[in-house]
Amino acid sequence: MNAKKVKTLPSYIIASDSWSACGRGNELHFSTAQFQTVKTAEQIDVPFFAMQDLPVDTSEKRILSSLSSVVGNAVKKAGLTAEQLANTAIILGSTSLDVSAVEAKPEQTIWLTNTDRLSGYLKQQFATSDLHLTINTACTAGTNAVILADQLLNQNKAQYVIVVGCEFYNPLTVEGFYSLDLQSSQGLRTFSESRSGLVLGEGVAALVMAKHTTSPSQLKLIGYGSGCDHYSLTMTQESGVHIQAIIEMALKKANLEAKQIDLIKVHGTATLNNDQAELNAFNQWLEHAPIFAFKPFTGHTLGACGVLELALMDYLHQQQLVIPRPEYLNTDTILRPFSDAKPLSSYQHILLNHCGFGGNNAALIIEVA
Repeated sequence: MNAKKVKTLPSYIIASDSWSACGRGNELHFSTAQFQTVKTAEQIDVPFFAMQDLPVDTSEKRILSSLSSVVGNAVKKAGLTAEQLANTAIILGSTSLDVSAVEAKPEQTIWLTNTDRLSGYLKQQFATSDLHLTINTACTAGTNAVILADQLLNQNKAQYVIVVGCEFYNPLTVEGFYSLDLQSSQGLRTFSESRSGLVLGEGVAALVMAKHTTSPSQLKLIGYGSGCDHYSLTMTQESGVHIQAIIEMALKKANLEAKQIDLIKVHGTATLNNDQAELNAFNQWLEHAPIFAFKPFTGHTLGACGVLELALMDYLHQQQLVIPRPEYLNTDTILRPFSDAKPLSSYQHILLNHCGFGGNNAALIIEVA
């Protein structure tokens, strides 16, 4: 006997909030987002996009207070009541979580924090349901958290889901990328001929998702795909074939053809391998779909970027602002310049691509009202 297929419905982003180098809440300014420097163990200055107006340190207070602020703002915007919060799940996506704030305990051989400590803290802080989960799939963690949120909503496991993406300054992460010689000293220049690597960043973002809309201008998640590329232990295949396969998965779920994608948000780390893989994957769209990236303004926020960049997109849409464009694209790009000075509402179907260390790739398709 065949099981009855359950029809899935789209999810809506009914509220969002963020805090990054671009600013916080409803005071975001892409043109003024700049990196500062942090020091390695060898006292070498490396660039870093810190959260605006928040001194950089590794304290637990900094982590928890910024999480509470952003999630609290999103909950307030969504207008969730205590009764609704009690039927709200929390899914948190991150790479390093709160590792920077964990203190070594000499009496313990292994001193690790619980991986769900941050989501558990938010559950207690906002009196949500017992369902709270943590996703850690490198740079696709936030994107996979959004995908899981949609699945929980479709399975009626929750009335609402708060999806959180967070990445905080972590000396261990800075040292790791510095040792791999992947960090640029000049800035993050996605798809630029003169790109010289990535610049790390930090940020917190929250999305409140539901199966119903509360405003005609809310972004709608209509398709997604996620999977792991076994080509390499660290990265996806540079030919872009696996990225293409994940995008095809997202298109199929959205019931769209490739030609119906009219705007692409790339992962855009400005590292050679990642830029090459994405460029190869997007060849079939380059004739008609403009491409843009957020990382030149936020830095690479690792596990937070899937949620943060979607929250930034929601902000642009709600404020009816044009898509930000870094100055270097005027003269220095391996793609045709993105010159469309249009708000997001000018586009109908937007593809958001993300690639994770370890070969996990994930893509979302958003419909704009």
